[in-house]
Amino acid sequence: APVCARTPSSPLGPPRGPAPPPPGPGPARSRTGASPGLPPPLAMVPEDEPLLGGTSPTARLAWLRGALVDNARALVRSNWAKATVLARSFFNPLLFSRPADQAEALARLRANWALYKLFYGAVYALVLVYTILSSPALLLGLAVVAGSWGYMFVLHDAHTVVNLAGYSLGRREKLIVLIPGTLLVITITGALSSLVWVAFSSALVVVPHAVLHNRPELDALDELEIQAAAQSHPQIPAGVA
Repeated sequence: APVCARTPSSPLGPPRGPAPPPPGPGPARSRTGASPGLPPPLAMVPEDEPLLGGTSPTARLAWLRGALVDNARALVRSNWAKATVLARSFFNPLLFSRPADQAEALARLRANWALYKLFYGAVYALVLVYTILSSPALLLGLAVVAGSWGYMFVLHDAHTVVNLAGYSLGRREKLIVLIPGTLLVITITGALSSLVWVAFSSALVVVPHAVLHNRPELDALDELEIQAAAQSHPQIPAGVA
């Protein structure tokens, strides 16, 4: 029988083509973990950090009162100069006249609303406050609703468990109790009908004024005074947000 000679296997040769470059170290990363050229990661608020001015109900109530007072003062300061300038034409009896036609009446309505909406909003607010104060049921219902939501979500954190009448209320249980309760109070006190009456009563004052008042024409001095007042008095004070 013929003898088959064994041939040694040929060794593997070097790879064809140039060798790929070794992987580099990559872009340097900053201490915050972000790469150069990319926006830094969002700062996460620690869970144990107190919000709304503190963790105790007294501190939260003091923070809320200070925030409301500061924002109210900022709102008055920022709009006081503008209201003073616009009041010259808003209350001027010489600027009232009967519109020529319906198109002129609609044009006056749009123009006056755009300029005097601060005064028209004040009329709505005054009628709303008068309606609430003149109705004991509406005043009591508003106090109950505001007090309930404030106790559950302002004096206590949203995720804090509150014990009420032997029941432990978490965030989900709070909403289950407060939302139907609020709708029930609104239905009993007639809050929706009161809001409709407030809107109708305010319209009896706002619409005739906007239609009978001539379209406003501010001179350059008034516009500069309004712009200077808006720039010198910001809407929200620093440190309150």
